[in-house]
Amino acid sequence: MLGTISLLSHLVATIAFAVLGLALSVRRAPTGVRLAVALASFVTAFWAAGHVLADIYGPEQVPWLSRAETLRTASWIGVLILLQRRSLGLAERPSQSFVLALGLGFIIALQLALDIMFNLGSSSGSLTDEPFGAMLFVAGRLILAISGLVLLHNLYVNSGDGGGLSFRLFAVGLGVIFAYDLNLYTLQFLLGDINQSLLGIRGAVNALAVPLIYLALRQDGDGRFHLSRQAAFQTVSFSIIGLYLIVMSLLAYGLKITGGSWGQLLQVTFLAATMIAGVLVMLSPRFRAELRVRIARNFYRYRYDYRVEWLRFIDKIDSAEATRTELPVAPVRERLIEAIATVLECPGGALFEPLDGHGYHLTSRWRWPDLDVSTVADSAALTLYFSEAGRIADFDQLRADAAAGTSGSHGSLTLPAWAAGDKSIWLGVPLIHRDTLAGILLLQRSLAARDLNWEDYDLLRTLGRQSASYLAEAETQTQLEEARRFEEYNRRFAFVMHDVKNVVSQLGLLARNAERHADKPEFRADMIATLNASVSKMTDLLKLMAREPEVRGAAGEQPGDYVDIARILTIVAAAQRRQHSALELEGADGQIEIPGDGGRLEAMLTHLVQNAIDASAPDAPIRLQLELRAADVKISISDNGHGMSPAFVRDELFKPFRSTKDGGFGIGAFEAREIARAHGGRLEVESRPGEGSTFTLTLPRTGKTPGQTLKKVVRS
Repeated sequence: MLGTISLLSHLVATIAFAVLGLALSVRRAPTGVRLAVALASFVTAFWAAGHVLADIYGPEQVPWLSRAETLRTASWIGVLILLQRRSLGLAERPSQSFVLALGLGFIIALQLALDIMFNLGSSSGSLTDEPFGAMLFVAGRLILAISGLVLLHNLYVNSGDGGGLSFRLFAVGLGVIFAYDLNLYTLQFLLGDINQSLLGIRGAVNALAVPLIYLALRQDGDGRFHLSRQAAFQTVSFSIIGLYLIVMSLLAYGLKITGGSWGQLLQVTFLAATMIAGVLVMLSPRFRAELRVRIARNFYRYRYDYRVEWLRFIDKIDSAEATRTELPVAPVRERLIEAIATVLECPGGALFEPLDGHGYHLTSRWRWPDLDVSTVADSAALTLYFSEAGRIADFDQLRADAAAGTSGSHGSLTLPAWAAGDKSIWLGVPLIHRDTLAGILLLQRSLAARDLNWEDYDLLRTLGRQSASYLAEAETQTQLEEARRFEEYNRRFAFVMHDVKNVVSQLGLLARNAERHADKPEFRADMIATLNASVSKMTDLLKLMAREPEVRGAAGEQPGDYVDIARILTIVAAAQRRQHSALELEGADGQIEIPGDGGRLEAMLTHLVQNAIDASAPDAPIRLQLELRAADVKISISDNGHGMSPAFVRDELFKPFRSTKDGGFGIGAFEAREIARAHGGRLEVESRPGEGSTFTLTLPRTGKTPGQTLKKVVRS
C-alpha cells in the first residue's frame, strides 16, 4: 500500500513539473528567470521520475536518486539567487558571486561526495550504518533547506516593492518544497531513521507548488527584486542561526556516540549551553552593530537606506509610538541625541548649546554618564571650525594627526585637551541653523569598528541641520510658553482688578450710608457682614495672583467637587439686594447640586447681576430664576434696562477691555462667559435697545460634558 502511494505521488510530480517546464520554455521570448525556473522544473521532474522507477524496480536499480534530489534543491536555490542578484550586489560585484557560488558549491559537492562515498542513495535512510557520514549528509540537506527558506522569507516580505502577488505566489509555492524537506530531514536527524510515509507522499506535496509557480510567472516580467537592508540583516542573521544550530547539533551527536553511558546527558547539557550562548551573542548590541556594518559594506553600493533612516529619525524625534503606548517620553534633547547616535550604532552622546553668550554648555546627555566635558568656549578652535566650515570633526583622525605631528583633513584644527584624555569621544557634529552654530553634538565611539566615508559625513551633516531646526523650534515653544504665562498672569490681573472695583464700590456705598445710618443696629450688623465679605474677597484675590492656573482635563472633565447652586444664587441675590431692593429670586427653594467651583460660580453670578443693576433704574425690577432640568440647570437674569443692540452683543459685549460704563474695565461679561465654558456650560444673551436684557446661563449636572476641549481654569 505504501509503495503504491509513493508511486502515484511521484508520478503526479513527474507529470506536473514536466508540463511546467515545457509551458515556460516554449513561450515566445522567455526571460532568464523563466528559463531558470523551467530548468529547475525539468530537474525536479527527473528526480520525481527516479522515485517512480525506484518504486517499480527497487531502490538498488536507481543509485543516482539521492544525487538527483541534491541537484533539484540546488537548482531551486539558484533560481532564488537569480531573482535577488541585484539586491545582493551580484550584478555589480563578480567577486561576490564567486564567493556565494563557492559556498553553495561546496555544500552541494559535499552532498554528492558523501552520497557516492557511502552509497546513501540506495540505503533505507538509516543513520546507524555510517553514523558520521550520514549525519553530515543530513546536515547538508538541512543547510540547503534552511537557505532556501531564508531566501524565500525575503522574497515574500519584500514582494510589495514591485513584484506584488506574483512574487508572493512564487514564494509560497517554493516554500512548500523547502519546508517539507526541512521537516523530513529534521525528523531523520532526531530519530535516526527517515519516515517512509512522509517520504512517499513528498511527490504529491511538491506537485502542489506547480500551479502557484505557473500563476506567478504567467505574465512577462523582468524578474527584478529589491532586497531591503532590514531583510538582508534578517537573511544573514537567520542563516547564521541555522548554521550555528546545525553545527552544534552535529557536535552534540558526536558527544552522544562517544560518551558512552554519559553520552545522552552530555548531549543535552551541551545543546542547552550552546543555545544559551548563541542567544546571548545574537542579542549583543555589539554583535548586531558589527553585522549591520558588514552587510552594508559587502551587499550594497550605498551604506544607508536614506528613506528608512529619515523616517526613523523623524519618528524618534516625534516619539509618536511612546505617546500611543503611554510610555514615558524622554525630553526632546535626549530623543534628538539618540536619533543621531543610533545611525552609527553609538552607545551614547552629549549635546552642547550656547548659554548667555558665554560658550557652549552641556545641556543634555544620552547614556554617557562618564563624559567629563561641561563647556566648549566660544573662542575654542573646535567652535570656530564648526562655525566656519560646518564639517564633522573626527577625533580619532585628530589624535592620529597629533601623534604624527601633522595637519590632516581638518586643516588647522587641533585636538582639544579634553578630547585627548578621553578616547571614547569619537565624533563632533555641528548643529547649524540659518548659518549659525546652534549646538554641538558629541558622539561616543561606535559599538562596531567602521571606516567613515562621504556618506556618513553627509548624513550626519543633514541630520545635524534638521536637529538644529528642532532645537530652534523647541526654544520658540519655550518662549511662547513664557509669553503665555505672562498673558495668563495679565489676564488674571484684569479679572482681579474688576473684582477689586466691585469691592471698592461696595465699600464706598457702605461708607456713604454709614454717615446716615451708623446709629442703627441693623445697619451695623450689615456693615460688619459686608466688611467681612470684602476682606474675604480681597484675601482670595491675593491668593489668586500667587497661584498657578489649573488645567482642565481632556473631554471637558469638570472639577470633582459638587456645590449647591441654589444656595449660591440665594447668597448672591441677598448681597446684591442691598444695592437694588427690587431684585426677585425664583426656583431656589430646594437644594440643587452641580459639579463646579463655588467661588468662581458666585463671582460669575455676581458679575451678571451687577451688570443688570448698572443697566437698570433704581426701582426697576430684576428677576433671577433657577430652573432644574433633566441634564442641566438653567439660570436666567432679566432686567428692564436700556438694553443692547444686536451688533453690540455680537461684536463688543464679550470682547475684553471694552466697556460702555465710566470707569469700567470691560472684563465682567468676558470673564462670566469663560467661567461658564470652563464648567462645561454656556452663556447666552437676548437684548433689545430700550427694553432690557436677559442673560441665560446653562450648567451641566454631571461631571463630564462630551465634546469639550482642553481649557484653562482660572479661579477668581
